Amino acid sequence: MEIIEKVRLLASNILQDKGIELIEIVYRREGQGMVLRLIVDKKDGVTIDECGAINEQLGETLGKENIFMDNYILEVASPGLDRRLKSRKDFEWVQGKLVRVGTYGPVEDKREHLGTVVSCDDDSVTIELKDGKRARKIPLGMISAARLEVEF
Repeated sequence: MEIIEKVRLLASNILQDKGIELIEIVYRREGQGMVLRLIVDKKDGVTIDECGAINEQLGETLGKENIFMDNYILEVASPGLDRRLKSRKDFEWVQGKLVRVGTYGPVEDKREHLGTVVSCDDDSVTIELKDGKRARKIPLGMISAARLEVEF
């Protein structure tokens, strides 16, 4: 079993108990050493303390499992407010929130779309435009970039 898959399995057990979702695992050389980075999130966002607790618990578990040949640095972090939205699951995660979506080509004569995610299926995301007048259905395959829009 590949290292990332082993880490995914071990981390999933820890995260599931806390109601936290694993977004991404990266294991790569950075600078002079290896870094194992887990990006985690939950509906209301994860705190620094939660990331620290996961880091500690996962570090202990990984130490017992002895799956790494090299020394490594373990990092557990939140994706932050500028998390890229790519998949149906990502858009379901932010349903009801304001997003900015860029498209490869025009959708209803626009390449940039600002609105609240109202629904998502396997093929598209539907957002209610910021002006509140109508909804726009955007094919997932047309999305070049999408992020949460921070409201002040």
